This record gives sequence, C-alpha cells and structure tokens, in this order.
Amino acid sequence: MSSIHFNKQVFISTLKTSNLIVYAVTPVALMLTLIFQGMIKGNLKPEYFGYALIVSVAFCVWAYVDHKFRQMGAERAKANLERMDE
Repeated sequence: MSSIHFNKQVFISTLKTSNLIVYAVTPVALMLTLIFQGMIKGNLKPEYFGYALIVSVAFCVWAYVDHKFRQMGAERAKANLERMDE
C-alpha cells in the first residue's frame, strides 16, 4: 500500500485566509473552469462568462452578508453572556 503524505499545517493555514482572498480567487477559478471546458468541448459562448460573473457577484454578496450576520450573532451572544453574569 502506498502512503500519501498530507501536510495538515498547509490545510489549516489555508482555512485562516482572509475573506478578500476567497472573494478574489473564486471568480478567477470559475473563469478558468469555463475556459478549460470550452477548450475541451469547443462550444464556449461569451454568454457563459456573463453568467459566471453574475454567479461570482452573487457569491460575494452572499459571503459578505453571511460574514456580517455572523459578527452580529457573536456580538449578541457576548452581550447575553454579560447580562447573565450581572
């Protein structure tokens, strides 16, 4: 059996990246995926890039709203704990 070495520290440090990096890399990855699919199938249409941009913007908006709501939830939980301690 062959063993595959997996560096856990690389995976953990990747999870600690800032959201800005995730927002920037996701559209690029989506566009590259479209280009590869277009090269393989040969039927790449310009509309697909428009759809990909719309999806990327929707992802960024969703991630931003999710981040803000998580911050608000954490602040509320902290405030509730402080009230309970009094």
